[in-house]
Amino acid sequence: MPTTCVFQLDRLNPVYNSGEYISGRILLRTDKVKRVNAVYVTLEGEAKVQWSMSGKSETSNYSGHQQYLHTRTNVFDNSLFRAGVHVYVLTLRIPPDCPSSCKGPYGYIAYNISLTIDKPWGFDEVFRKPIMVVQTLDLNYNSEFALPVKDENIKYLCHWPCVSGPISSSLALPASGFTPLQEVPFTVEIDNQSPHYDIIALEVSIKQHFVFLSRKPVKRNFYTKTLCKETITDRTLRLSKRMYESSIVVPMDTPRSTLNPNYIVFLHYTLQVKLKTGYFHYDTDLSVPIVVGTTPLQHLQASASTRQPARRTPTPERQRLIERVQPRPATVEEETPQEAAAEEIHQTMEDDEPPSYDSCLPPSFSFATLAGSQQTLESQPRIHLPKFPGFSTLLGTAPAHEQILEDSGLDMHYYRSYGSLDTDHTGRSLDTFGSLCGPLSEQSEAEQQEQRLDATAQVHQAEHQF
Repeated sequence: MPTTCVFQLDRLNPVYNSGEYISGRILLRTDKVKRVNAVYVTLEGEAKVQWSMSGKSETSNYSGHQQYLHTRTNVFDNSLFRAGVHVYVLTLRIPPDCPSSCKGPYGYIAYNISLTIDKPWGFDEVFRKPIMVVQTLDLNYNSEFALPVKDENIKYLCHWPCVSGPISSSLALPASGFTPLQEVPFTVEIDNQSPHYDIIALEVSIKQHFVFLSRKPVKRNFYTKTLCKETITDRTLRLSKRMYESSIVVPMDTPRSTLNPNYIVFLHYTLQVKLKTGYFHYDTDLSVPIVVGTTPLQHLQASASTRQPARRTPTPERQRLIERVQPRPATVEEETPQEAAAEEIHQTMEDDEPPSYDSCLPPSFSFATLAGSQQTLESQPRIHLPKFPGFSTLLGTAPAHEQILEDSGLDMHYYRSYGSLDTDHTGRSLDTFGSLCGPLSEQSEAEQQEQRLDATAQVHQAEHQF
C-alpha cells in the first residue's frame, strides 16, 4: 500500500483572506518503516511568469520568479519513521501583504500547503494542498477611489476635402472603486455634428489587463481579456446630441486589482465604451480605469441598498398554482352612495395626474440578468468553490456551479454533512457558505410533527368511536 496523505482544513473551500490563520490537521498513513532525514510542513506562495518568442534565427525565452511566502515547520526529526497513521495539527498564518491568487496565459500567483518526507536517498515524497488567498482591499481607506473619473474624445470621420463635422463624446463615472457583483453606473454624452453618419450603437465592456514582468531578461508582456459586455442599440442621429445613462455589473469571479507595481504579475481593469459608426470607419474608444476591491464604498453601498428588489414575473403555470394556494377573498360589503362618490372623485383625480417618469425608464442591466434569480441569490448562501490550480481566481459565478463542481471534484451532497472527514469539528466556513441543512432539518421536523399530530388525531377518533 503506498503512502497516503489527507489534508483536513477548517474549511471545505480553501479560500482565505490575507492576514488570516489556517487551521486543520494532516493525516499521513504509511505501511512500513522508513528511514528519513526529516518530515516537515511548508506554506508557500509564489509568482511565476514564462513565455517564449520565436524570431527568424532564434527563439528567446523569458521567465521570472517572485517569492511571497515560505514557512517551514519540522514535525519529525528522527531517522526511523514508524509505520501507521500520523496526525499533525496545523496553525499557519498568511501575511497581510500577500497578493491575491490569479492566473493568466503567461504566469500565475499560487499558494499551497505541502508535507514533505525528506529521504536520505532517492526522491522525496511531497504531498500538496492548493489554497486560495484573497488580499483584502477596503475602498474607503483611499479617497481617490471615491472621486469621479472622465474621458473625452473628438473624432472626424472623413478627411479633406470630404471632411465632416466633429463627433464629440465623453464617458463619466461617479467613482473608480467597485467590488464584484456591484453595478458600475456610467454616463455617455455624444454630440454628433457629422451631416452624413449616425452612431448606430454603443458597446460597453469591462476589460481585465494582465502585465507580466520577466527578470531573465527584463521584458514586459501584456494580455487583455473581456470580462463582460453590453450593447446599447439606441442610435445617435446625425446633427444631434444624446446622453446615455446605464450601468454594468462587475462579474462575481473578478480578482481584486493589484496596487503594488513591484509584482511580476500585475492586474488592473478598465471600463471601455466603443462608439459604433459602421461602414468602413474605425470605432471611437472611450476608456476609464476602475479599481476592484473587496469592501465597497459607503455612499455607493447605501444608494444600492435603498433600491427595491426586483419581482419575478410568474409564468401561467405558476400563476394557476398561486391562485389555488391563495385563500378566497373576503366578502365585500356594499358601499354607501357617499363612499362610492368619494372614491370615484379620488380615482378621477389620480387619473388626471401625469404619468411618472420612473415608470417609463428601461430596465437596468442587473434587473434583466438577475431578476429571475434574485430570490434565490438572496435566500440561499453563496458557495465559493476553488478552481485554479484546484481553485478559482476569486469567486465562482452563480450559473456555473455545476462546472465549478466538476473542476473541483466536490459533490453538492457533501455539503449536507456537518462532519469534516471523520473529525469532531464542523468543517464549515462561515465566510464562504452558510448552513444548507437548516431549512432541510426544519422541514423534516415539521413533517414529523404533522405525522405525530395525525397519528394522535386518529387515536382520539378511534377512542370516541368505542
